Amino acid sequence: MIIEIIAKGVELMPAVLPQEWDEHIVVRLEEGAITITFKNGKVLLDQGDSPDAESIIQLTNKRFCDIIDGSVEFMTVWREFAEPSPTDRTYILKGSGAKLFAILDGLIKCYKSNAEFKKLLDDYKAGLKT
Repeated sequence: MIIEIIAKGVELMPAVLPQEWDEHIVVRLEEGAITITFKNGKVLLDQGDSPDAESIIQLTNKRFCDIIDGSVEFMTVWREFAEPSPTDRTYILKGSGAKLFAILDGLIKCYKSNAEFKKLLDDYKAGLKT
């Protein structure tokens, strides 16, 4: 279900990603891994791991939702993903979280501006085990 929510948010995001981004990152959630591919300024999503991922980020589903709905302060998210401590592997298992931060930022904006996306995320989050 979370991949469908992410896909909906990505669909709603304006195309503002750099054209030169050409790589894969993996986000590991409790429901499984999602490979995010950046290509020609577009974002493509696939279920599962990518063996050639430049970055691997691991999050709980609740943490992911908390980031999008603003339960986690924006600057905290920035520090954790775009400027993490080199020794902190809490979320970033490989590479950098900077490109994921760009996606998260877009999803946060969609959450604030799109009632349908907000409802999808809120309903999903309400169904998560605490």
